[in-house]
Amino acid sequence: MSKKHTETIDSKLKTTWQVVSRMYNAEAALHDLTIAMGHFLLNIDSHEGSYGSDIAPLLGMESTSLSRITLSLEEKKLIQRIPDKVDKRKIKIVLTAKGKIAKDLAKNVVRNFNQLAVANIGKEKIETFFKILDEITALAEEQNKVIKQ
Repeated sequence: MSKKHTETIDSKLKTTWQVVSRMYNAEAALHDLTIAMGHFLLNIDSHEGSYGSDIAPLLGMESTSLSRITLSLEEKKLIQRIPDKVDKRKIKIVLTAKGKIAKDLAKNVVRNFNQLAVANIGKEKIETFFKILDEITALAEEQNKVIKQ
């Protein structure tokens, strides 16, 4: 018996992420942000700052793709870009005081949703879910290696 299109792993993952993403974007919009901005802020070291080349892979992007979001965050005065003292080609992205507040807000939104999920679904089920996602990720990465050969 074949499964309906909506009963495939990729379809379920995509649908779930779209719903969660809409929820996060609705919350972010209340603060004149987007989910992409929130993810970006969450990946900047609060004390030392971070290089775009370090943040990009955490977001599943190329560092060259960060320019639009970096510019938007800079215009909102949430970050500032500081050239490296030794290698001027490297730019460190540092949170401003306003950016630290926005990062804390994003962190709280994510934590609150995770707490809500654990409270309603249960810690064991969430842990099992994470293990399954790790296994699916590993399978997809292996398959990607096979395809590239």
